[in-house]
Amino acid sequence: MSSATGPDSLGALLDRGDELAAGGDARGAVTFFQSALAAADGQQEADEATFERLRAAYAFVQSHMLRFTSALDDRFKAAVTSDPLEQLRLHHARDILNGEREIHAQQPSAFYYPYLAQRQFFERAEFDWVDALEARTPAIREELVHLLDSNADFQPYVEDEPNRPRRDFHALNNDPRWSALYLWRDGKRVAVNADRCPETMAALDRVPLTHIGRRTPAALFSRLEPGAHIPPHHGMLNCRLICHLPLIVPDGCWLRVGNETRLWEESKLLIFDDSIVHEAMNPSAEMRIILLFDIWRPELGPAEQASISAIFEAIDDLRGVDDL
Repeated sequence: MSSATGPDSLGALLDRGDELAAGGDARGAVTFFQSALAAADGQQEADEATFERLRAAYAFVQSHMLRFTSALDDRFKAAVTSDPLEQLRLHHARDILNGEREIHAQQPSAFYYPYLAQRQFFERAEFDWVDALEARTPAIREELVHLLDSNADFQPYVEDEPNRPRRDFHALNNDPRWSALYLWRDGKRVAVNADRCPETMAALDRVPLTHIGRRTPAALFSRLEPGAHIPPHHGMLNCRLICHLPLIVPDGCWLRVGNETRLWEESKLLIFDDSIVHEAMNPSAEMRIILLFDIWRPELGPAEQASISAIFEAIDDLRGVDDL
């Protein structure tokens, strides 16, 4: 522990900060004032004179940071680009530098494929099949409505398995507030539902769905009841992206991935990396339903896709798993 009169004492830090500030070295002064403020947190209540000096140091730091942020914003505004993705990266870089956004990395729960870009959302314009799929939204929505009118068998999205330990999913285990009706599940076409949705299945045929061992493709209608909240969690793989085609979306329903939150808008795809922490909420008084499916990461070519699938086939064979 530093002595009361040593160079790292509270008084000495404040003195040095004052000296540098008077000499015009604002950046140096800020470092000493920040050290003094941090040191003060671990001490007993300061006397009145020291408290006033600490308050002045805090004001100096805040003033300097405001000037820094303003100057930084001017530089970012000067970095003009017409590319929406470049604009997004610049905007988020500024926010992270200003401490307004945290950095969230991929943390898949089952399998990490290295050296893929750490991106939360991917933009619709990056995929040449998106326009055609979105154009078929009315037909897909009509098939969904017919399913709802006939009381289709939506099941809880998180279901306990008798031969597996119970997953703790924040009280959503076996809870119909978050439910699913599968068209593809564990790499198999669910005929009882798929046969009733020919337009939807035809649209999915034109999408680069993943084929990962016996685990995917996966495609489903995902229903979130009024007031339901899907808590923060990570997906299993980072070699795929999750796609949401909003079909029935009340106002205010949102999806957060990492440090960015977006609203669902009917017929406009959201594409994201679910290995980054994400959560969702339906704060409305009506149900929200999307078509959910997964696609390969665009960086992965056919050879890598086949190799990843082969890895999971080997994993499943070694475990003796027939149906996942």
